[in-house]
Amino acid sequence: MSEAQLNILNYALLALIYLFFARVLWAVWSEVRGPRVGQPTPRQQAGTAAGRGGPAPDPTAVAARPAAAAGPPPKHRAKRGVPTRLVVLQPRVRKGSAYPIGVEITLGRAPSCSIGLPDDTFASQLHARVFTQDGGVWVEDLGSTNGTHLNGGRVTAPTALVQGDRVQVGNTIFEAQ
Repeated sequence: MSEAQLNILNYALLALIYLFFARVLWAVWSEVRGPRVGQPTPRQQAGTAAGRGGPAPDPTAVAARPAAAAGPPPKHRAKRGVPTRLVVLQPRVRKGSAYPIGVEITLGRAPSCSIGLPDDTFASQLHARVFTQDGGVWVEDLGSTNGTHLNGGRVTAPTALVQGDRVQVGNTIFEAQ
């Protein structure tokens, strides 16, 4: 091989290495950044005009309405009663703080949230909401990066809450009472 051919191969290899590192950095940045503000998540697009090629829905309108697909709580759970407040179990600094459940409360790091979690770096700005509907209390994840968990399982749709349930938002754990 001539000197010119070796130089071309060296530059081609160097370009491939740079492209590989750029792709890795893009993937890491996408995970750290989370979903873009104003962009509906795939879950929010399902069944809307955006999923059929229409205009994108207003993200606040999508987050503000409960999903009609969620049914009533299972009968064996209904005996425990409807919760009226959320009590912080963890972290220790906030343990015992109680928040009444109204028509709707939002949880997250944003100042506009009903229950602010400014020091919880694993909570999203607008992480979850707890709302009342049809005489029950429901919890819904609002497209958060790390998810909302109910009794250890990830919340993928509005789910009924009963007394004694534990809701985890970031590193903060609440008990429904």
